[in-house]
Amino acid sequence: MISPEVLRRYSHFVGIGDESLKQLAMIAEERTVPADTVMFREGDPADHIAIILKGEVNIQYTLGNGELRTVDTLTEGDLLLWSALVEPYKATTVGTATKDTHLAKIDAAKLRALCEEEPMLGYRLMTQVAKLLANRLEGARVQLAVV
Repeated sequence: MISPEVLRRYSHFVGIGDESLKQLAMIAEERTVPADTVMFREGDPADHIAIILKGEVNIQYTLGNGELRTVDTLTEGDLLLWSALVEPYKATTVGTATKDTHLAKIDAAKLRALCEEEPMLGYRLMTQVAKLLANRLEGARVQLAVV
C-alpha cells in the first residue's frame, strides 16, 4: 500500500474521489528498478500499471529487422503499461529503465475490478489512457519517420 497523497499528485487521478483514491492506494506498492533493467518486453503479461515517481524509462518498438527503436522517454508522472487496462493485457513495447527508477505499481486485475465497481473511476482512468495513447502514437510516428 502507498499513501493516497502520492497518487493525488499526478494528473491521471484528477477528479477521482477520496474513497476511490484510498482504494487505489491499497492495491499499489512502491518499487525501485535499477538502471539498465528491461522492465517489460512486447507480449509480456501486463499485470500492473505503474506511475514513474522518479527516474526515466525508454519506450521502444522492435522493428521488423529486430532493431529496437526508442520512440519515447518517460519521466516522473508518466504512466507505464497502460495495456494492463485493455485486453489482451499484454505489453505492446519494450520498457527499459535508463536511470534508477522509483515506481508506484498498481495491481491490474484489482484495478480492473475496482473500475467495474466504480464506473467513474474507470471512465477517468480510460480518459487519461486515451490522451496518453494519442500523444505516444504521435511521438512514435515522428520517431519512426526519422531513419
